[in-house]
Amino acid sequence: MNLSSFRMMIAAFFLIMSASSWAQTPSEDEAPHAPPISIVTLLAEPVSKIPQRVQVAGFLVLEFEGQALYFHKEDYQQGLTSNAIRIALTPQQETQFKDFSGSYVLVEASFKKVPNSEDIFTGSLFNVRRIVKLLPRR
Repeated sequence: MNLSSFRMMIAAFFLIMSASSWAQTPSEDEAPHAPPISIVTLLAEPVSKIPQRVQVAGFLVLEFEGQALYFHKEDYQQGLTSNAIRIALTPQQETQFKDFSGSYVLVEASFKKVPNSEDIFTGSLFNVRRIVKLLPRR
């Protein structure tokens, strides 16, 4: 094998490797979903400095200064914010999901537990990837 053939093989190798690195980037819809977890587990979890990606179901309330995912509808009606997690939505998401308020939903987002502070909620869901309205059993 001469030097020019060797150089061509090396160039071809790097060309193929660079092409394969960008060709198969999954879209957000194709990316794997976070593992499902109970809201009870999130509420009981100790404080962690590292946010975790989760799928969690609960009763969604989108009110001015009160966007939260509650364990049950009754917890919201009774004002039991210790059984709720704050949910941070972008203005676009607020518009997109406003009709889901007052319904049970599945949320995929990052979760971070809030240490005992002045916040009335136990933790926070942020970087919301999706919200799906859950239909009642028939």
